[in-house]
Amino acid sequence: MKRMKEITLLSNKDLERPGVLISPEQSDEDGLEGDEDDEMVSDSPHNYNEEDLGRSVNANDNDEEEGKCTPTIGKRKVNGQMVNAATTTKRLETGHDASEPLAKNPRVDKKALYKIPTNEEVNQLKETENLFHSSLFRLQITELLKEVKLKDKKCQEITDKIKSLQELCSSVPPGNPYEISDQSWLQKKKGKISIVQHPHEVKGQFQFFPPKKLQICGSFHHETCIKPNASVDVFVEMPMECFQPKDYLNHRYLRKRALYLAVLATYLSKQDSVTHLQYTYHHGNSLKPILLVKYKGQCVRIHLHVGAETGAFKLNRFHICKNNVRCQWFTQQTTGESDVINQPATPLYNTSILQDLTVQDNLQCGSQSAGIRDGICLLKVWLRQRELHMDIGGFSGHIMSMYVWYLLLKRKLHTLMSSYQVMRNTLLNLSQCNWTKEGISLRRGTSDGKCPAMAEFHAAFETVFVDVTGYVNLCAKMTRTVFHRVKHEAELAITMLENGNVDSFDMLFMTPVPFFRKFDHIFHLSHIEELANCVEKLGLQDRLMDCGGNYVDTCLSSILSIVSEALGQRVKLIQMAGIPAQQWSISEEAPIHGYGDKITVGLLLNTDFSNSILDKGPSADSEEAKEFREFWGKKSELRRFQDGSICEAVVWLPATSTISKRRLVCSKIIQYILNSQLGIEKDIKYMGGQLDCLLQPQLPEMEGVPAYGTGEEQHITVIQTFDGLCKILRSLDGLPLAIITIQGVCPVFRFTEVFPAIPERFKTSARKQATRELPLSEKACPFYTPVLKVLCVLETSGKWPEDLEAIRRLKAAFYIKLGETLRKDHSLPVLVNTDHIDVLKTGFVFRISIGYMREITLHKTTRTPDGLVKVKDTEMSQEVEQEIVALPKLTSTLHGVHQRYNAYSGTARLAKRWLSSQLMSDYISDEAVDLIVTSLFLCSHPFTPPSSFLVGFSRFLQLLSTFNWKISPLMINLNEDFTKEDYIDIPSKFTKERSTLPLMYISTPQDKFKSHWTRKSPSAPILQRLVLLARESLQVIQTELMSGGQIDVKQIFRPPLGIYDVVLHLRCKQLSRPHQAVDCPSELNPPELDYNRENDVFPVTDFDPVQLFLAELRTIYEDFALFFYDKYGGSVIGVLWKPSAMQQKEFTVSSLKGRMPTLNEETVHLKTNTEAILEDFRIMGGGLVTRVETKR
Repeated sequence: MKRMKEITLLSNKDLERPGVLISPEQSDEDGLEGDEDDEMVSDSPHNYNEEDLGRSVNANDNDEEEGKCTPTIGKRKVNGQMVNAATTTKRLETGHDASEPLAKNPRVDKKALYKIPTNEEVNQLKETENLFHSSLFRLQITELLKEVKLKDKKCQEITDKIKSLQELCSSVPPGNPYEISDQSWLQKKKGKISIVQHPHEVKGQFQFFPPKKLQICGSFHHETCIKPNASVDVFVEMPMECFQPKDYLNHRYLRKRALYLAVLATYLSKQDSVTHLQYTYHHGNSLKPILLVKYKGQCVRIHLHVGAETGAFKLNRFHICKNNVRCQWFTQQTTGESDVINQPATPLYNTSILQDLTVQDNLQCGSQSAGIRDGICLLKVWLRQRELHMDIGGFSGHIMSMYVWYLLLKRKLHTLMSSYQVMRNTLLNLSQCNWTKEGISLRRGTSDGKCPAMAEFHAAFETVFVDVTGYVNLCAKMTRTVFHRVKHEAELAITMLENGNVDSFDMLFMTPVPFFRKFDHIFHLSHIEELANCVEKLGLQDRLMDCGGNYVDTCLSSILSIVSEALGQRVKLIQMAGIPAQQWSISEEAPIHGYGDKITVGLLLNTDFSNSILDKGPSADSEEAKEFREFWGKKSELRRFQDGSICEAVVWLPATSTISKRRLVCSKIIQYILNSQLGIEKDIKYMGGQLDCLLQPQLPEMEGVPAYGTGEEQHITVIQTFDGLCKILRSLDGLPLAIITIQGVCPVFRFTEVFPAIPERFKTSARKQATRELPLSEKACPFYTPVLKVLCVLETSGKWPEDLEAIRRLKAAFYIKLGETLRKDHSLPVLVNTDHIDVLKTGFVFRISIGYMREITLHKTTRTPDGLVKVKDTEMSQEVEQEIVALPKLTSTLHGVHQRYNAYSGTARLAKRWLSSQLMSDYISDEAVDLIVTSLFLCSHPFTPPSSFLVGFSRFLQLLSTFNWKISPLMINLNEDFTKEDYIDIPSKFTKERSTLPLMYISTPQDKFKSHWTRKSPSAPILQRLVLLARESLQVIQTELMSGGQIDVKQIFRPPLGIYDVVLHLRCKQLSRPHQAVDCPSELNPPELDYNRENDVFPVTDFDPVQLFLAELRTIYEDFALFFYDKYGGSVIGVLWKPSAMQQKEFTVSSLKGRMPTLNEETVHLKTNTEAILEDFRIMGGGLVTRVETKR
């Protein structure tokens, strides 16, 4: 019956999916819970991020003490052994010891499997169908919540520690009265006040009295506290005796609060049970320091808040439209009378105090419903994975909890809802609201006439969410850019949940969305102390007073608004990176602002407008023209447009600028606007085009040829030339059969060639023979000229022969006829070969071949000795099918992907450049790399499709380093041709036939089960190496981009040579592509232009001496070593001995190649003769290899 209970939790749809783990929900009954020696370990490739949400796989239950966790979906650890969770359950049910091996075919009572389900089981099934996305989703959520929520035992320990803390705080002796400005008594106790005192002089007295009560508040109080980095908020009430009637004025309350906190910190520092004490700003508010307390043996931190006792001040005294910080006091003016009526309002200052006064009122916002609490926990995990929970520039878990409570009040949620329904409905409502224009409020009933109106809140704050009292804006510190980011992420989350083909659980809760991979471009504002000069330029003196002298808080919102207005439609989203609140010792001075040494801002580009080099303004005679000129200053100018209108406009680049320069127009705009309006110039570090240099060879400018840039213009030139050739081929007369299809099949036709071909116009040392050039061995290697492969398909005819050799000869005759026609009718230089024809057009060499579909069938057909005909796939038939069917389809499809996504081309080219620079390009095909990159754009969840090369390349490294190729196929839905059945059938077949399939399995609608492009490579060691390199490169690029300093991204394109056994150093003079190298040799001179070159002479094509040398080495020594080379200008060849080749073998005549005999205990063995092989390398590479270096 228990067995039946397991199965009923899964719907029929889930049972059809491969790899679904059937794990019992009733684990308490089966003895799987409560045993601290048992734990679940993830079998997913996307492990819970250790920094944000998890613990390592090998951790034991003691890791809970460290506040870490890991997902519990997959395997279970029993008695120190890793076993499948379903297997564990089966063993426990059948009475087997979990440590003993399970019988292969346990006998099952068939009658028990078909018993009628009980009412309880039927209700559970209905509940799953009604309240959750699917049965699998329910299992995943259940296991996730088990890991992130604190266990009851841990909660009890925390409660006991808080009781101990309350006793300690209550035992602090009362102090003597002192002037607030006189803090010499605190210095004698070696304490420091945790607030910046600007100005220092404040009226009033402070006397310490022990707190009357410590109140647990926040997420721990509402049972929604999650790991890791779990924290408990404790509110310490300052007695009424500590305050005087006018303490609401001029920071008196804030100073007393900070002094009270300092007394507690000084006292607690002397307690042996307290091991860690630090100050920090609460949610980054420099007016509200708190104390971080950690007890011995506990990793959960206690956040100690201090505030006035309930009723100490009237709430309306801190109305957001009132002033409680006098200008004369803040500016230290000694002359003039104080005009209270005309004082500016201080909403931020007032809100900071109101937050303390309304703690008790807001504690009522909670629910006893388990579904509501679990839903809040899921939403917090969602926020953390997107780095939206940060103290500064974040959307805190407290705000999310209050929003769930608001939806409960508005009856958009119900206490009977499941955690999934709470999470989904909250995200749905969040995606549809806009707190920056229409704020929301938790206050019930009508206003008392004293609370601020919603319009007043909107006038004072960018984002509005009012608490239950009607006085406090919970989002007082939140900029509109943060809310727009949260709204944007909520929209993406709903899209994922509605897409049945996406693993929404993994994307929502398991996949991190770091800032540098989310935004297409980022820029850093370093030396932020210079922002103090911006206060006066922006006219924000009143706001500076409201922020307590924190000039970063004062200016930040205005800076983001200026940048957003300047960029306009070029960006979809702009946001400052969240920053954890700065922490400092209780014996150190408080930081001025708490933002660290830089501010990082991200831009999510709108590719429809991001490359625009002109901003068209209003008509010259309109009222808006004056504002436009004032904003843009000297950059604004009058221009006449094609429609005859005369408007204000700003031009950023000449019309002839390359595409690579246009991509960085946002950089020019930001640098100009921040310099012109704020005087910020040298402190801006823009990150967007740092990888462009990898796609720019060292070439001279050529007259009549577009500037190279990063190769986009060259791709376009090739396509335009190819289109002209296609017109010629289709118009040819006199051919036996007409050409019906012409398809380019090399990477340049799908815009993914790393260095696209350029017209051959360089001087060369090659000798001319008839209509072509030939290289000379004693001269420098000619400039590399690739051939552009084109496949032609002829009209059908019944006269084709049925013999492969006859077909080959017929093709050769067609090439001769085609060459004669092109030469005679169109004066095109041609070179005819038996299997292709080369055509020279405007400096490009096109290699045309003919594809005949019948060849595939003929290669599949074999005849047995009995005369029977069998048709089956052969190696040759697969190669021919790949060449004339799969490759043309792939090229045309990926060409469409490039037209849809501007960043696709650059991302694919950078990926190939990186693979080649790591000497791995020969072990993974170009087509496979193109498809992997395509998946980043067609299935970009949880991101949006990348709009910059930098972010696209970073995501490529992330996918390569984290995707579990062993257990999952990479499905790429080209043209959205996959059906729902395909998403079931392909993984199912992959699981069944895994041992016979390629290691890197890529499935597309045109290639569902064959994985054409990874059939032969990469091998397991190569794939493992690629994953390791990608992981390390990603870490380096993340560190470099987020550092804000001088960066060198080329370091991830320089291969580590220490791993190779032998390194062959090559002569630079004999390299055909040295101008494409990551680091061009110092002795390299750029190729010179040949203006007298004959246009009808074929250059040396596809000639690369190193590749020819490598082909010879691999042919002869493939049993002994692997050879690695960077085909884009690499100057070394890496050699790795195969482990099997280094082992001794028994003496046989057939094994003598490359080995020498040795006598071992009167037995003759053969061992590899590495010295002779190395000498062969020198001899075979004569003139090319300069040195053979043995590494190990």
